[in-house]
Amino acid sequence: MLKKIKVIHIITRLDKGGSAENVILTCQKLDKKKYDVVLIYGLSQVSNLNLQFHHYEIDELVREISPVKDIIAFWKIYKIIKTEKPDIVHTHTSKTGILGRWATFLLRTTYPELRTIKTIHTPHGHVFYGYFGKIKTTIFLLIEKLTAKITDKLLALTEGEKNESIKFGVGKLNQWEIVPSGVDYDYVKSKIGIKNEKLLKELNIQKGTIVIGTVARLEPVKGVRYFIEAIKLIYSSFVLNYPLLFLIVGDGSERKKLEQEVKKSELQKKIIFTGMRDDVEELISLMDIYVQPSLNEGMGKTIVIAQLLGKPVVSTKVQGIPSIVLDNYTGLLVNPKDSFSLAEAIIKLIKDEKLRLTMGHNAQLWVNKLVDNYPQFSVQRMIYLLDKFYTQLYTKTIQ
Repeated sequence: MLKKIKVIHIITRLDKGGSAENVILTCQKLDKKKYDVVLIYGLSQVSNLNLQFHHYEIDELVREISPVKDIIAFWKIYKIIKTEKPDIVHTHTSKTGILGRWATFLLRTTYPELRTIKTIHTPHGHVFYGYFGKIKTTIFLLIEKLTAKITDKLLALTEGEKNESIKFGVGKLNQWEIVPSGVDYDYVKSKIGIKNEKLLKELNIQKGTIVIGTVARLEPVKGVRYFIEAIKLIYSSFVLNYPLLFLIVGDGSERKKLEQEVKKSELQKKIIFTGMRDDVEELISLMDIYVQPSLNEGMGKTIVIAQLLGKPVVSTKVQGIPSIVLDNYTGLLVNPKDSFSLAEAIIKLIKDEKLRLTMGHNAQLWVNKLVDNYPQFSVQRMIYLLDKFYTQLYTKTIQ
């Protein structure tokens, strides 16, 4: 029997979001006859994880910078890797990407029997603009450039993320590969065309209402404030012959501030904050137009979900989004932080039902396109590509 390939995945936390979902899916879906999977993750707010594979939780592994906790987390990661002796360490997101790769580097240079461990890092979108101030961003960029030098493979979610990372000097062209974030197509397709009566009643959506919405963490980088500004512009400058309702799905540090802004503009009855929800696909299925006003976005799984559900997308042309939304074909792309252009694009789709339906149809065709014999943004293709890269790295190790 051939030796299994042992892969350790490391991620900061398993809260709701695309990166955590995909790490769990990867650990679940990799062939158990071929892989021995271990997961290391930080203290999570999500309960009842029910992880059916070997895993370690590190309480000190947190998203925020904390010198004491970071040092403790580093040594705990170091000890786990030393004990598990993996063939590959695959890190995810910025914090664990730095801690995990340097812990592996230290082990490889200290213990001859561990020198063959390979490292892969998936940033799940970069943090080189839209997140922090200039000084902090410069420091992060320098650290990422240095850490890329000790990394065997770097995996981007989209061509846009890959190209921008290389432009910023992170990694070399031959280090980068693209593995799109995996969406469960079968589950999403089961929601196509469903008008959930319970949801319609809960949200008081009347027949004939055009529903426009977004799903996002309510943090500055997601640009939801510009969506709200665009809504205000729509009501102040557009002759409304259409019944409209706007949904903002998600939660975060900006929620109270955004709700206060809506209250000041007296649009409370027109804009609904749903909070964090488990029925995201059902909510998107109620929308006629999906909006993603992000300042920075590696890919955006909810954009794929919206297109799979046949929704035209209005979004910003930043990082990975132009790789998944085809401008003037599956949606309309505008510059970030431009509420006026965002409002114009939304108004264009409100006024033109035929355009909405055409773009929604195009969107379904686009995301269902087969690549490597799988729908291009599906979980199956993600697993296929990861298996391919793991196998290539492992084969080079044993040759």
